[in-house]
Amino acid sequence: MKRYLLIIYILLLACTLGAGPASVSITLTTSVPGYLYHGFLDSSNPTAFVVTSPTVNDAFNPAGAVLNYGIRTNVRLPLTVKATIAPFEEQDVAEPAIVPITNINVKYLTGDSIPAPYIASEGKYNLLQLTPQSGTIFYAYTLTVFADQNIVLTSPAGNYVSTVEIDIATDS
Repeated sequence: MKRYLLIIYILLLACTLGAGPASVSITLTTSVPGYLYHGFLDSSNPTAFVVTSPTVNDAFNPAGAVLNYGIRTNVRLPLTVKATIAPFEEQDVAEPAIVPITNINVKYLTGDSIPAPYIASEGKYNLLQLTPQSGTIFYAYTLTVFADQNIVLTSPAGNYVSTVEIDIATDS
């Protein structure tokens, strides 16, 4: 009798092991963090950002001071890029002379150079608006800053400095 019970027990055990599901599944999830890098570009490597603040010599050149700027992002939000540019100010004197900025031109990698509209209420130039597409995108453009050449001609000799600050905001 014990033998029959043992055989029945083994048969039941074998039947329950074979009765499991034919397949199993698991759902894997993860995420890719969003990032946005922007800054001035290295003139020798147009896709590398400059770590320190760059200096542009001969900024009073009638052809303008040229700045290369880039944005690298994987975020798909509409972005607005604006710049605040201080007038040139004479350095190391008690009463510094001021040379105003007349305009800024923006040139994209493809296309013509166009003037950036000045927003007087904000004191900023509207450089560009863009909506990145999917994946990692790199945008590069050239800014040309023009000093008022009529004032340059009548300004005293000396060293002059202007500062460019670029802000990026999402439009969402």
